[in-house]
Amino acid sequence: NYIKIERTADFDYLQAFIDAGHELGLKVHAAFQTFSGGFTSSYGSTGPVYEHHELQRMVTVLNTEKGLKSMMDATTAETSETFIKFLNPVLPQTQEYLLKQLRDLAAYKDLDGIILDRCRFYGYQGDFSNETRIAFEKYIGKTLENWPEDVCPVGWGFDTGSKSVVERIPDPVPKYHYKWLEFRAKVIHDFVAECGEKVRAVNRHVKFGIYVGAWFSEYYRSGVNWTSPRYDLATEEKTFWWATPEYQATGIADLVDFMLLGAYGSADRIHGDGEWSMEGFAKLGRKRLCGDCPFAIGPDIGNGQGFEHGGRGDILPEIAETILNEADGLFIFDLCHIRMFDYWDAFK
Repeated sequence: NYIKIERTADFDYLQAFIDAGHELGLKVHAAFQTFSGGFTSSYGSTGPVYEHHELQRMVTVLNTEKGLKSMMDATTAETSETFIKFLNPVLPQTQEYLLKQLRDLAAYKDLDGIILDRCRFYGYQGDFSNETRIAFEKYIGKTLENWPEDVCPVGWGFDTGSKSVVERIPDPVPKYHYKWLEFRAKVIHDFVAECGEKVRAVNRHVKFGIYVGAWFSEYYRSGVNWTSPRYDLATEEKTFWWATPEYQATGIADLVDFMLLGAYGSADRIHGDGEWSMEGFAKLGRKRLCGDCPFAIGPDIGNGQGFEHGGRGDILPEIAETILNEADGLFIFDLCHIRMFDYWDAFK
């Protein structure tokens, strides 16, 4: 059940967490919803793109089966997450808008750290604006004859039947597809680098981290190469035979003080060596990061298969021990599930 609580304009949520956390001896890091410009749900629409309409020009343009269109206008038949309105990471005005917020956040009194979340493109579907096309043409030094067909087939990346991102390689591969993947990863790499510089310039004591999905075999499609730039992706993982040295240089692991890897395995996949097992996510995380930054692994104990109805306190100690044997730290997704299913004693 949800209730709506009115707050005065000067009520400071973050300061309330900092004060309470420090009183308990905790360090408090602020999670920053990077390219999420707003949310729409049955409870209404909220977020900057709804409060400041000029920001809607920054909202990502999707590649749908019915053509290119702003995410503001997309329907559930055309994208899997219409409730999130992503901003276009390529636009300089988007980046400056976010960097200003990060500078303000880094100056926050007594804040211990900042964690970027959703610092990515909107999957394979975004961004296909004319501004992104121009930036890509500048990157490759050529003018595209067909857009978006030269980089991605029309409507590729979203299955309107299952309403999920699909994994398929077009045949033939679009002319500049692999350069397109390289370009997108470089956009995110360069932005993360600038974020870190801005945060540290304001306060060198604030830790700078990022959350990503541990399932790299799919997460890369959102334009994020979270591995170490020293990791030989093409050699180590044959799926990525196309990963050029230029692509691998977009690895962001050496740009952050720490990394959170979401490891959303089902309740019966605690152990293993590959993706979609919690232990496997941790092992692969250590391999892919090459020691460039410490990392914590986070299981989903509320939404994942076998966790939906609670009653799994019996396996939580085993999950914690398994992850901490392989990773530098453990985080839990999410606090609301610990409360909902009363898992306090299990974690203690």
